[in-house]
Amino acid sequence: MGARIAAAALAAAAALAAPAGAATYATGVDVSHYQGLVNWVQVAGSSYRFTFAKATEGTTYVDATYPVNRAGAEGMGLRFGAYHFGRPSGSGASGIVASAVAQADHFVSVAQPQPGELPPVLDLEVTGGLSPANLTAWAAAYMDEVKALTGVSGFVYASPDFWKKKLGNTATFALGGYRLWVAHWTSNASPLVPAGNWGGLGWTFWQWTDCAKVPGFLHCVDGDRYYGPDPGPIAIAPYASGPPVASVPPTVVGTAKLGVTLAGVPGSWSGGKPVSFTYQWQQCDAAGANCIPISDATGETYKPTAADAGHALVLLVTAQGAGGAASAASPPTVAIGAAGGGTATRPVATTAPTLSGESTAGQQLTANVGTWSGSPTSFAYQWRRCDPLGATCAAIAGAVSSTYTLTPADIGSTVSLVVTATGSGGSQAATTAASAVVASAPVPAAVPGELAAQPGVAGAVVTTDNRGTVTWQPGALPDGATVSLLSYERPPALAGTGLVLGVSGATTLPWPVDVSYAAAPPAGSVIGYSLDNVVWQPAVALAAPALPSGDVAGTYTDPSTGLLHVLVRQPLRLAAFAAGRWGDPSLVAAGIPTVYRNGPLTLKRLRDGTVVLRTRVSVASQAHLFVGLAGGVTRESLVLRPGSVPITLRLHLSRGQSVKLRVAAIDPYRRHAVLLVPFRAP
Repeated sequence: MGARIAAAALAAAAALAAPAGAATYATGVDVSHYQGLVNWVQVAGSSYRFTFAKATEGTTYVDATYPVNRAGAEGMGLRFGAYHFGRPSGSGASGIVASAVAQADHFVSVAQPQPGELPPVLDLEVTGGLSPANLTAWAAAYMDEVKALTGVSGFVYASPDFWKKKLGNTATFALGGYRLWVAHWTSNASPLVPAGNWGGLGWTFWQWTDCAKVPGFLHCVDGDRYYGPDPGPIAIAPYASGPPVASVPPTVVGTAKLGVTLAGVPGSWSGGKPVSFTYQWQQCDAAGANCIPISDATGETYKPTAADAGHALVLLVTAQGAGGAASAASPPTVAIGAAGGGTATRPVATTAPTLSGESTAGQQLTANVGTWSGSPTSFAYQWRRCDPLGATCAAIAGAVSSTYTLTPADIGSTVSLVVTATGSGGSQAATTAASAVVASAPVPAAVPGELAAQPGVAGAVVTTDNRGTVTWQPGALPDGATVSLLSYERPPALAGTGLVLGVSGATTLPWPVDVSYAAAPPAGSVIGYSLDNVVWQPAVALAAPALPSGDVAGTYTDPSTGLLHVLVRQPLRLAAFAAGRWGDPSLVAAGIPTVYRNGPLTLKRLRDGTVVLRTRVSVASQAHLFVGLAGGVTRESLVLRPGSVPITLRLHLSRGQSVKLRVAAIDPYRRHAVLLVPFRAP
């Protein structure tokens, strides 16, 4: 790579020899401007499968050959990845973080990693004079920033000797999910791997020589191997879509004193990727409330001025992606103090925070903040909902206290907590391990007629004729609300299918409740719901027992029992309707049954004086049509499916008589619409 790693000199023959077992490894090269013009046709023709190219160095340098190498390699079908040559620097925690974040931002803006490419790489070969602890902090801040921007866990490139001596042989990166590209030039069958075989994960890429003879290069080039026949499986997956969502809040690094630079860390974000970050520092009262933006304080760093003395500061970070934007705020700093008086250390979790409590809906989880160095003065909390493996977490809106009561929305997921400690040296976040997968609360035997919802427990009500049962999980209903389920009959709904769900004092429920039928409605019937007992709408068919946001009702069939279930978000009426017959709500328009003319109106006078009128109309809904002349006799027809309808009338009209064709539609709910078409008789 850019600066050569010190290694024992090897004989040329040994350096170019292929280690035993190399046939199982995909081969590749890494390049920069040092290699000059590369003939990628020859490289690909020599069975090389991948390449990494230098994109950036420090905060300003851009390798001029990067776009050329990218286009050439990808044009020949090689897997391509980008690397940044790190120039660690900075004094104090805030300076170190600011340096790392600035270099990560520079790299991503230039490299622009794309789906299908290899994950981005940090090339660590120099220390910038940083101690092992500070260099570790710098590298961690860099890697975390790249992941926050792209959602991709990148690679670290380093030699075993450099890692052991300059980073204290830390396994932090391996435990954080960052993989290793090890630089060990040897003819042995395998390289030396630092950090306890990289936390047991081993190497993923191996730069085994600095002088491979590869067709397409004027001189020898770094030779690399991937631990497997094809690096395709580790390529960047398609980026997530939608707006970004904060999962770990931003934090502030640095001593809260006048004249001492503070640095912002944007936190972690799920949702759409990639994103870019913008910053706004805010001045608050000493308690961290009543915050207002500080004019022109829109960078990643900020140096408090005399006007900030006695005020806490908050950093507002906005993530912008293709799917939208979202903002999150850091916990407030301690009040800004006078300059001098020594330094303060940023809090660090020496014992990770933990959770206690039962992972069942309706039960409460409680945080233990763990132990921290750096003398934190306050803690902030953000609960997150994660997938069953404890990954892909998103912040739960409003869940910001030290306890959290599990809701129906958590069932099937895990929950974790981000604890942010703040002291005079800044703030730092630490995350608990994920909870067990949240289980449903046990549902008691159903009560006929009605039942009051109790806090923390599930409930069930059955109709007195056992036609249907409604069940709910803790939190799905307002505490103390009376839930009722009644049977009723009203044509054109099918007999034996009408249900009325009542919830006292509620119009919209916090989470859906489940209404199940004891006997399946007739095959092919359509389940409808009504909020006013007048207009009916079809319940959506669900692929899984989860009701999407915005839908009032949805149906699914339990494969284990064969029972039909309807998930509902509001008190309402349910019934089944014969598919395609009068009253089928899937064939009735949401609004009035509007009638449009969608064909020419033709008139022809026959020899007997009769005028024949022909045209076509489009009906937006199932309806009864009444067709005739305005003020005259009409004839009726039944339209069961919305669409185009031909109209033919035989009329007795005087020549030149001005009249109007009238087409009226009345739907099953007695809503009506009228179309009037004026014409003059021929």
